[in-house]
Amino acid sequence: MIQRKKCSLSLILLLLVAICSCSEQSGFTSYFTLGAEGMGAEPYVFELSDQLFESKPQNFFIRLRNDNSYAFTNIFLICSLKSADEIVLQDTLEYAMAKSDGTWLGKGFTEVKESKLWWKQGIVIPKGKPLIVEISQVMRKSGNIEGITALEGIVSVGISIEAQEE
Repeated sequence: MIQRKKCSLSLILLLLVAICSCSEQSGFTSYFTLGAEGMGAEPYVFELSDQLFESKPQNFFIRLRNDNSYAFTNIFLICSLKSADEIVLQDTLEYAMAKSDGTWLGKGFTEVKESKLWWKQGIVIPKGKPLIVEISQVMRKSGNIEGITALEGIVSVGISIEAQEE
């Protein structure tokens, strides 16, 4: 009986250590959960405190969660980092969201898949000024000049900022 309790306790301890060792890198992550209409054309604004980050270079990621109602194999985004009223970086980005056979590229076990997409590497965050990241989609249907105002199937949009490994 005592041997069995020791074995159970050891197994529980081993599982806790395994779970804790699988945790993601420390850093900053924030999401906007979107309604049924999906991702709008207006920018999603993430306000950051420069106090959250060390003075070492940081890697910036865009995080998107999509479900099976997303109708495209790619996505176009405009991403900006602003310090006070000054634009520090701004990029128009294209990311693949699915393979050519239609299989989603993101991770997940259900119909919702999460994609962690590289934006910038090795950025030193300016100190002493408020920081803002803005993300907006600029998708349009082939042959149309007007952009899509609501991108159905994108269920959340976020950013992740992680210290660059040396």
